[in-house]
Amino acid sequence: MLLKDRPVPRTRFLSKLILISVLFLAGCKTSEERAEGYFQSGLTLLEAGDVDRALVELRNVFALNPRHKAARLVYADAQRDRGLLTDAYGQYLAVLDQYPDTPEALIALSEIAILANSWDDAEIHGRAAADLLPADPRVKVITAMLDYRAAVMTEDVAATAAPVATARQALLDDPASVIARKIVIDHDINAGDIPEAIALIKDGLALDPDQLDMHVIRLGLLDSSGDTAGVQAALEEMSVQFPENLQVREMLITWYVEQDNLSAAEAYLRRLASAPDATIDQKITVVDFLSQTQGPDAAKLELEKLIASEEDNGRYRVLRATILFTQGQRDAAITEMEAIVAGAVTSDQARDSKIVLAQMLEANGDNARARAYVSEVIAEDPGHVEALKMSAQWLIAADTPDEAILALRQALAQAPRDIGVITLLGQAYERSGDHDLAGQQYAMAVDISNQRAEESLRYAKFLLARDRVDAADAVLANALTVAPQDVQLLVSMAEIQLSKSEWNRVTRIIRQLRALGTESANGLAAAVEVELLNRQQRFEETMVLLEGMIANGETSIAAKAQLIEAQVRANHLDEAREFLATQLAATPDDPTLRFLQAGLFVLAGDADAAEAGYRALIAEAPENQEALQALYALLATQNRFDEADKILDAAIEANPNATTPRLMKAARLEIIGDFEGAIAIYESLYAQDSGNLVVANNLASMLASHREDSASIASAYAIAARLRGTEVPEFQDTIGWISYRRGNYEEALSYLEPAAGNLTNDALTQYHLGMTYLSLERHAAARETLTRAIALGGDSGLPQLENARRVLAELPSE
Repeated sequence: MLLKDRPVPRTRFLSKLILISVLFLAGCKTSEERAEGYFQSGLTLLEAGDVDRALVELRNVFALNPRHKAARLVYADAQRDRGLLTDAYGQYLAVLDQYPDTPEALIALSEIAILANSWDDAEIHGRAAADLLPADPRVKVITAMLDYRAAVMTEDVAATAAPVATARQALLDDPASVIARKIVIDHDINAGDIPEAIALIKDGLALDPDQLDMHVIRLGLLDSSGDTAGVQAALEEMSVQFPENLQVREMLITWYVEQDNLSAAEAYLRRLASAPDATIDQKITVVDFLSQTQGPDAAKLELEKLIASEEDNGRYRVLRATILFTQGQRDAAITEMEAIVAGAVTSDQARDSKIVLAQMLEANGDNARARAYVSEVIAEDPGHVEALKMSAQWLIAADTPDEAILALRQALAQAPRDIGVITLLGQAYERSGDHDLAGQQYAMAVDISNQRAEESLRYAKFLLARDRVDAADAVLANALTVAPQDVQLLVSMAEIQLSKSEWNRVTRIIRQLRALGTESANGLAAAVEVELLNRQQRFEETMVLLEGMIANGETSIAAKAQLIEAQVRANHLDEAREFLATQLAATPDDPTLRFLQAGLFVLAGDADAAEAGYRALIAEAPENQEALQALYALLATQNRFDEADKILDAAIEANPNATTPRLMKAARLEIIGDFEGAIAIYESLYAQDSGNLVVANNLASMLASHREDSASIASAYAIAARLRGTEVPEFQDTIGWISYRRGNYEEALSYLEPAAGNLTNDALTQYHLGMTYLSLERHAAARETLTRAIALGGDSGLPQLENARRVLAELPSE
């Protein structure tokens, strides 16, 4: 509030006179004089160690005299000493803007830039400082670092000698010179003198133990030297020096676990949790550790102790309920959460508990109550991040991504680095068809997570769906530098390299998988190698590989099935039958082997035996969708559609939520002209999983193609929005026809021309393009395309083709 806006209290007349006289006298001083007074006051406070008040005085200087160089340098130095480097850097730059040839600012900027690895800035400011004060000791060290880095980057070993010599002398003159020490350490590491480098780091840390980067470098050197005891001692020292650093804490715990010293890890976490100032989060960390290393029962036991010993035990009770839920005791968990929520007073913790309960209810199928709790939380706290995330998920699923984006932006304002919020925002943009913004969000999630596998795999999948293979390759390569032994990353990278025919890189990944030494990794390595050989059509070698694996004790059905498939591909049918018979003799009831046997019957032309095999498999396991598809296809080739339809209906009745049989049924209904029946099935599938791209495309296409009401067209548009910008021909046809139905003929044309160019034998796609040409009054193109559509459709009886005939009859001749 401004002074003039404040209420003026009643005072004695004399007090008013004194106030007026003081103000009058103060007004007699110039702004420069007042600024100087603040500056001197700031210096006095700095000398007394009162930094915060000193900085306030210095900021008063800037308000009165923005060009006060000495004050700005003092302020920048103080902020640098406190570790607030961004502010300090900006103040030094402000000095240079006003006084370009200020060596103190140039030197400080160079040093900050070097230690931050900002080499472009370091070069600019460092060389400028060298021009002004080449003999200054600090400038000589800066120049030595710039020259040394230039020599290393160009691999000019001889050129490193002079700057290293300068750095060694500087270190003798001033052991506190961090930059000089870094030069010598880096040189010793490159020269292979690891003990000397470690000794230099130790000396440097004795002078300034807060250099986290030096701790990390020493840790790496000790680890590469195989000094297990040294690594542990270094990590323990770091944990003492940086008690609040979560990364350091995780490194130490990970080390203990890798050394199979779980008791030491637990003891360390318990020390943190038992400290007088320990937080609830630190106590929960012990619970999490026990859950991961000893199982959920150990975690529950620890929670019971905390609940019994602490009055503020709400979060512990929530965690206990969560464990119960994950163990399958869902009703007990929900009952516990309802009791927690009922007994809680309105607070952040109470709202968090409601969201946990809402998540349980949703997972348990009680969506209505889940939504009610989320609405309660948002009504109390419109910025509650987890509530907004749940709400956004529902909005995305309901094809209202714009509303989801608004909710997520609100959440992002509260938690700008929440990976869940950022990922959901990407999904919302993707659903709305804004793939550029979606990609930006997925990329941001990767960056914030430090290339974590989950986020990297999601972004790579997004890129691959848009045929950006090289970009996906780069994303996974970066993730593998962080987690080189992550099996999912390795397999995904192998799939990319297979698609690019980069056989050597695939071979390296196979070796990496095998080097992990686990049964699952070995199995995946074998699967990748089989695929590699198949892609190269080296079927004989595939058989040799699989036969060797089986001979060496590989007993999995998957390996045996792969061998049979390889024998079939190599046209060794007799060998395949012989091997299969041997395996069936040992395990006659195995469904995979029996499925393969039925397939061999098909190849042999024994349809009756194949049919009997498939029917037996389905009778035993109605959920066997592979057998269902194979039997349906077999009956369809024999034009036995009545029997095929009955089998399909029985499969749906046995598994009403199964996706595959319902997709097959919808396709069948579409073929026979029951479009409303097909739409009803697609709608039920879409309600079950609105993220299924095939279902979304088919439903949108059916609505746009076979309904005329505006509500259906609007629904089709909302569902298909995610397809904008697609290069998949079937998806292009869908979004193009919806654009046509909405009257956006130019947009429709941009999708339908490439779609029709790829789907040359699809009558409906040609019809869609022809009608678009007609609406754009391109009559010759319309006549040609509609004629082609009619020819392709034959006697299908599609209403669209009947309309095409009417249009052609009415089309004026040219």
